[in-house]
Amino acid sequence: MMENAVLKIEGMNGEECADKVAQVLSGVSGVTDVRVSLLNCLASVRYDEKHATPQTLAGSLAQAGYPAAPAGTGGGCCGGCCGG
Repeated sequence: MMENAVLKIEGMNGEECADKVAQVLSGVSGVTDVRVSLLNCLASVRYDEKHATPQTLAGSLAQAGYPAAPAGTGGGCCGGCCGG
């Protein structure tokens, strides 16, 4: 079953960081869509709950140097610049 998670990410301070966050999350097994909002330091992720959880997504980001925590679940992130 597909789920959505919103992650609050620390350490994003430019487009290169946002691109790296998107790349890391896209590489997690089960992830089908990633939208990153640099403005709000959020990432909206669509994933298969059989392969990933918000905690494993946050863990992957932490290993890449971007501490993150689940900010909740829902249909998207802020609905602003990332189109979530």
